Amino acid sequence: SPLKIFSILKKIRSADFVHAFDVFPYGFIAVLFSLGSKARVIITANGTGSVRYLYLPFIFPLAKFAFKRADKVIAISRFTRDEILKRIPNLFISVINPGIDLSVFGKIPVEKFMERVRKFQPYLLSVGALRLRKGYKFSIPAFKKVSEVFPDLHYVIVGKKYTDKEYNRLKKLIDELGLKEKVFFVENVETDEELAAFYHGARLFGLMSFNVGHDIEGFGIVFTEAAAAGLPVVGSKDCGAEDSVKDGENGFLVAEDDIEGFANAAIRILKDKELYERMSAESRNFATQFSWEKKIDEYINLCYIS
Repeated sequence: SPLKIFSILKKIRSADFVHAFDVFPYGFIAVLFSLGSKARVIITANGTGSVRYLYLPFIFPLAKFAFKRADKVIAISRFTRDEILKRIPNLFISVINPGIDLSVFGKIPVEKFMERVRKFQPYLLSVGALRLRKGYKFSIPAFKKVSEVFPDLHYVIVGKKYTDKEYNRLKKLIDELGLKEKVFFVENVETDEELAAFYHGARLFGLMSFNVGHDIEGFGIVFTEAAAAGLPVVGSKDCGAEDSVKDGENGFLVAEDDIEGFANAAIRILKDKELYERMSAESRNFATQFSWEKKIDEYINLCYIS
């Protein structure tokens, strides 16, 4: 409504700083409404939410205008930064990865939450909506290969159904591979404390995200949440996970569609106790870099002091 628009305009123009998440519409509105005022505009690009608009002909000029006029542009990963630079080559973009709550994901959850996950143990874990970009069409066949070496292992996928089409396709794949008794979808996980229990109950975390056109994996916060719980991880190259996994140190990165590579990486970690323990310790250490306290300091130093 006109009154709501006027209220937003007034707030933006009277602010010292306006922080917009993604370039359109929020970044564009922040830049447009701040013109001629003292407000400094910061745009944080979260992956798909910013990149896809750079390929829409009618929106691209508005997005480019917003990015160019913003006082600071921040991407959540180097990959997201580089995707934006493909369309706006001369833009200066800083990178600040998202933070996680170490007080939740770094400690063992209360018993009532741990009790829920024990029926699945031992299990490989993935976390993410049941959508094409998350790569379950690759990780499920990869798990099949892992389960041939570790027949007691299950595969738990925590994530809400995204479309009926993708959900049904994955269920069909599970049936065709004879994995109905081994692969479980868990949708009703409502709190971070409940989610933390799934991390702490798992043996290994894996996700084979891949980019579907301009629908990209901007960072991969689930990898850092898993790391906080001490899990070794296996992820994909050529996406935001390159910032959230230390390849060869707290896990491995494989090509986005490399089913064999994913399976071999998981088997290697699970077979080698010394490697597993070293990667688990490195995961916990790596996760401390993503505490919200550190991320807040990074934002303050970049945006409000410099």
